[in-house]
Amino acid sequence: MIDLKRASFLVLVIVLLGLKSNSQEFIYHRGLATLTMGVAIPAYDFGSGSGINLSSHVKMGTNITAEVSYFTNFHVGMNFMITYSINPINTDELADAYLLESPAFVTTSAEARPFRDLAGLGGMVLDIPVFDRVSMSFKMMGGLRSIYKPTSVVKTTTVFSGIDYYETHSNNVVFALLFSGGARFYINDYFNLHFNASYMGSTLNLEYFRNNKAINQKTHIGVLTMNAGVSYSF
Repeated sequence: MIDLKRASFLVLVIVLLGLKSNSQEFIYHRGLATLTMGVAIPAYDFGSGSGINLSSHVKMGTNITAEVSYFTNFHVGMNFMITYSINPINTDELADAYLLESPAFVTTSAEARPFRDLAGLGGMVLDIPVFDRVSMSFKMMGGLRSIYKPTSVVKTTTVFSGIDYYETHSNNVVFALLFSGGARFYINDYFNLHFNASYMGSTLNLEYFRNNKAINQKTHIGVLTMNAGVSYSF
C-alpha cells in the first residue's frame, strides 16, 4: 500500500526542484541585447510642408537603435536605448516654398544636408507573452536628445538679379519622451526577432541665422520609427 505522506513529500520535492530549475533558467535569461533598423517618419511640425523653415521640409529617413534590457521579474524590466535617425531634406519642396514666399522670385533651387537626431534614453519595459513563442513588448522612456539642424542655401532669381539665402546650422540638446510597442518572436533559447514601432517627440527652440537675420523658431520635432531586428538573451 502506498504511503500517502511519503508520496506527498516526493511530489512536493519534485515541484520545488522544477520551480528552482525554472527560476535558474529565468535568472540566466534576465538580460536582452537588441539591435534594430528601419525607417524614421517625421511627424507634427517636423515635415509639415508649410513655410520656409528647414524642419518643415524633411522627408522619411533611416533609424538604427541599440537596446539593453534587464528584467527584474518575468514581465517587467528596465530598458536602456541609444537611437539615431537621419532625415534628408526635400530640396524640391523647399525651393517651391521659397517660390511661393515672394511673387518677385522667378526661379528657386535649394541645397541642404540632412537633420541628424541622436538620443540616449532609459525607462520601463513590459514583456507580455501572447502565444507559445510570441510576446508583446511596451516601453515608456525618457532621456536626452541631440538634434542637429543642418546648413542650407536657397538660390533665387528675380527679373533683375539673384539672391542667395544661407542658413547656419544649430545643435540642440533637449529632454525627450519615447513610447514604443512591438512583438518579439522566439527563435530559440537565445535569439529573437523583433518588430517595433516607436514615437519620440520634443519641443525646442531652433536658433540660427538666415543670411544676417537671427531666427528663433519654436517647433515640435516628432519622429515615428518602424524597425525590425534581432536580439540575444543572456
